Amino acid sequence: MDSLILASSSKRRQELMPLCGFPFEIVEPQVKETLTDNLDPRRLAIDLAALKAEDVSARSTDRLILACDTVVFVNDRILGKPTDRDDARYMRQELSGSEHQVVTGCVLQKGEKKHPFYSDAKVWFKTLEEDEITAYLDTREPFGKAGAYAVQEHAAKFVERIEGDYYAIMGLPVAMVYRQLRRYQSGQLF
Repeated sequence: MDSLILASSSKRRQELMPLCGFPFEIVEPQVKETLTDNLDPRRLAIDLAALKAEDVSARSTDRLILACDTVVFVNDRILGKPTDRDDARYMRQELSGSEHQVVTGCVLQKGEKKHPFYSDAKVWFKTLEEDEITAYLDTREPFGKAGAYAVQEHAAKFVERIEGDYYAIMGLPVAMVYRQLRRYQSGQLF
């Protein structure tokens, strides 16, 4: 298989992609992610990934492209990337002591053909004290991340339980991506 394009500016996705075992190069999409509360979170994650894939496809029409987007939702509300420190604090308070769901939507695209898929997980956080939230915000880790946290970094100490795909929480569902790329390689997609 020729190298595919990972349409992502996420350093985490770029670090995880080699685990899939396929050669790739990175092209950062130039799209504005817009969250809406009226969509199913799975559909929203896939739609945002599709926007990224379409943007990169317009510049690399003959290549296989993988794009992903991660959304966090709690109590029927979608939590995107925090806009500032107050927004990040609000998100940490919303997730404190509760269960939430994380969905990473993916799209494989070649030319006009698209194959959407997703993987998800439920995450339970312990109840956080205000000083824990402040200390976490001081790490600057919450910024640029859906739900204002990175499960594999400092936020790991707040996680009580996870059900589902850990790598979906990190932003690239490695096993799912690997299976879909194998299907593409064997001619079962498109």
